[in-house]
Amino acid sequence: MTYFDIDIACREGFGERKLVSMIQQRINSLPWDLDLNEQDFLTDYAYQDLRYYLLYKFGLFNLSNEDASYELCRRILRNEEQVTRIVNEWFNWWVIKWRQRVKLVFSENEQLSNESNNNANPQADADEILKSIPKNLVDKLRREIIVELIRQNEVCSLDVVSDFILRTTLSELINEYGKDGTLKLMSTNITSIRLRLLKKIMEIRDSNQPLVILRVRISPSQPYQGIS
Repeated sequence: MTYFDIDIACREGFGERKLVSMIQQRINSLPWDLDLNEQDFLTDYAYQDLRYYLLYKFGLFNLSNEDASYELCRRILRNEEQVTRIVNEWFNWWVIKWRQRVKLVFSENEQLSNESNNNANPQADADEILKSIPKNLVDKLRREIIVELIRQNEVCSLDVVSDFILRTTLSELINEYGKDGTLKLMSTNITSIRLRLLKKIMEIRDSNQPLVILRVRISPSQPYQGIS
């Protein structure tokens, strides 16, 4: 395949389709009793996790989303054997972490019980802090959290878990310093924030507790609904 052919294929989304196909093959090979809708759900759920893992492995995290997708596609086309090995490595860990980190609930009562344990005020305060600081700083912190999670083999539900870590850490800081104090800390001592985030990541690494709750719906078109 010529460079020009690679360029066209990658601009037209070949890389994304190839990754989806790789995930589908591995999901279908699991010894789980999954119907087609459940297979599709797990494929969609795992896609962003795999993409993050590959971006980390190939050192593409600091590129823009479009450039990262393009460069990742080029690597898939030029060295599919290497990418396949990395995907196999990722999937083995992803299945382990899916079982460990994702909890399925089957009733409204169980959902309400979990939700009632969450205090809404700290989350609202964390949201206010996130809206008050530059978006590029928030995005950078999220990337750093995701990279460190991957280093610790926490490769499932990366978007949800990284968001949980960031918001929980901010809520703890607000409890200690107040909103104004936390904002000041963000602008004058970002290293201390990073250390707090790293501490939270290590706590998660050393825990076996689920971090994501999916409510199971008896519906062929929508078998799961994320609630945390």
